[in-house]
Amino acid sequence: MVDSAEFKKNIELLLSQDYNVEFLGGNFDQIVLSLSDVKAEKMYIWIRSVIEREVQPILVGSTKPYKGWKVNELLTFRYPFSIENTEYRILFVKVKNSIYVEFHLGDHKYYDKVRKDLNLKEDDSCADYD
Repeated sequence: MVDSAEFKKNIELLLSQDYNVEFLGGNFDQIVLSLSDVKAEKMYIWIRSVIEREVQPILVGSTKPYKGWKVNELLTFRYPFSIENTEYRILFVKVKNSIYVEFHLGDHKYYDKVRKDLNLKEDDSCADYD
């Protein structure tokens, strides 16, 4: 079992103090509490890979608005995983040339809503890290 506050702190430390991170998802804390230490460590490794530019973002050419930006100003990364046969996703959204990051964690229904907001196509690809 992973502590939600500790998980968030670890993410912020990985990203450095230069970033303003917003943790989003209706069941964020409950999902984190369900994580094993091994799954959490895999997520930290994935975030390091994103930071080190080893993971390619999902790029969208759309100028559809998303909050205060256009979707094509965002770098979005997806990490699928499961806990006891329930599928979850992390959507890590960074605004290009900005210090703002969104860290979404949710089930498939939440993921579909955020994906629609971000105008991501159904065929976006990502390696399965679980």
